[in-house]
Amino acid sequence: MSVEKHLGLATNLEQVLTGSWPGWVARRPVVGAVAEPSRLRSWLQDADPALADEVLHGLAWLASVEGADDRDAAAVLAWLMVPGASFAARQLRSLSKDIDHVVASELWILVRTFPLRRRKVRANLMRDLRSRVLVVCEAPASLRRTDPTWAATVCSTDVAAVQALAAHREPSALEELVDVLDWACEQQVIRALDRVLLLMLVDASQDLNLRVSASHGLLSHEATAEVAALLGVSERTVRRRAQRSIRAVAAAAPGYTRVA
Repeated sequence: MSVEKHLGLATNLEQVLTGSWPGWVARRPVVGAVAEPSRLRSWLQDADPALADEVLHGLAWLASVEGADDRDAAAVLAWLMVPGASFAARQLRSLSKDIDHVVASELWILVRTFPLRRRKVRANLMRDLRSRVLVVCEAPASLRRTDPTWAATVCSTDVAAVQALAAHREPSALEELVDVLDWACEQQVIRALDRVLLLMLVDASQDLNLRVSASHGLLSHEATAEVAALLGVSERTVRRRAQRSIRAVAAAAPGYTRVA
């Protein structure tokens, strides 16, 4: 079973979302920034990051037992986190044969208890999710330190941890890529979510190359299909956004200088 199935989300979640939205807007007006709730996931991908976070915080307030204690809002927030949670389950699959169940259970607890004083909802939920899953699965202490690949892929564009790890050695190809993509985000060459998509493609292609003998490129059918399934979009959308981002970064690359 997948993380989404273990969450037990209603099959009519979209109807629940659109039906509940007017009441949610009345209680938390900031979520009214989304004119078409049926397009919530795509709206969050394209919106200004600060506004997107405000909308997510509004949903977190509605979902939290310290806020509106609305289980339907919690289901919607959990659904929005499914791509990142599914990625987490895949990255940590060696820790438990029931990893999807563990991830889903911890995610549900987190969306119901999100500390309302915090912002950066998606990044904090994903960081907390990884930490809790590692504890529940009794992972070795060494694994509980921040994983630079994980942080780079599903959290914020802050890579201080990555830079600290790399301080006394030459950067790996992945760390160099993370640095370039962070710079591209800061310069508004690409969006933060396009950065996430590219890193997910890198991870998927590397994982495929380990599991099968044939070589799989960044935009291979298998890699794009895997990322599309995680993000809940079409393969065509994944390829289009990735190609657009790659072209944009390549065009801006002459202005990039790695900070030593």
